Amino acid sequence: MDRQQVETALQAANVALAGRRQRQASSFASIELREADPSPAKWELIATGVVGLVAIVTVLVAWLY
Repeated sequence: MDRQQVETALQAANVALAGRRQRQASSFASIELREADPSPAKWELIATGVVGLVAIVTVLVAWLY
């Protein structure tokens, strides 16, 4: 490839990446985030605590033995 072909390919890639599709994906992502529930459910808090406790116990057992 010569320099002119490389520059043309880079310009085409930049145009493609800066097009409407990127904006559509951004608006779709923001809609998804707006619909998310900000407060975790009670079972999620318990599950997170159990996973953390298991991780701590695993590290302590591996360290001591």
